[in-house]
Amino acid sequence: MLSHSLGSVKQVNNAFYDDLGARWFEGDDHAIALLRAESRLKLDYTLGVLDRYGIEPGARVLDVACGAGLLSLPLAERGYRVEGVDLSEPSLDEARRRVPDGADATFRVGDATALDADDGAYDAVLLYDMLEHVEDQRGVIAEAARVVRPGGVVLFSTFNRTPLAWLIAIQGFRFVVREAPDHIHVLRLFLPPSVLEEMAEAEGLMVEEVVGSRPELNGPFFRSIARRRVDPGFSFTTSRSLAVGYMGVAVKR
Repeated sequence: MLSHSLGSVKQVNNAFYDDLGARWFEGDDHAIALLRAESRLKLDYTLGVLDRYGIEPGARVLDVACGAGLLSLPLAERGYRVEGVDLSEPSLDEARRRVPDGADATFRVGDATALDADDGAYDAVLLYDMLEHVEDQRGVIAEAARVVRPGGVVLFSTFNRTPLAWLIAIQGFRFVVREAPDHIHVLRLFLPPSVLEEMAEAEGLMVEEVVGSRPELNGPFFRSIARRRVDPGFSFTTSRSLAVGYMGVAVKR
């Protein structure tokens, strides 16, 4: 992932991923536990999209900014040929240690704006939880469009640039977990869905679906707030509202 200084402009903090190690998958008091909980919804959504577009196990999937493989690993376990790229080598090491026996999953250091891949090499590209972490969002979308085959899909998720998204995705972490590094997110990098759609269309990607996502407001949610630890039952669900987070799919023409 990416971190650099642009003077007084507030920068997103991507450095903390290098220090997570096993906490990517273990523990309940760090903000990464929320991403882990959300990955269950993203996995279900991804599998549904792949099935809908006839992208079956054995197809090639690129997970951009894959971290420690929260999505790459279960997709590989289900028979997809998955490649994960990220700028955090320690996170990739954690992913490599957890590849299930017999699964086709490889992980390498890679820049989302300059992917080491041929044109049209993949059936699906994942841009989950990463557009709000990069400065060159248009460049990331352009590269995803380049490496996915015609008729293939690019799946994405990010945050809308709204006051409610600021409250939940920037301030809300501190109400749910004890350890939330500063500047995990910054509002200026949140993308309104209309802007993302314009960027995608400029690169030959047709956005065919956008759905909202939010935490389920149930017992585990309120227990998490009370304990400031992510309850095992903490979960996310889809929503008609795009005011906070959203995910969707674009198809390459």
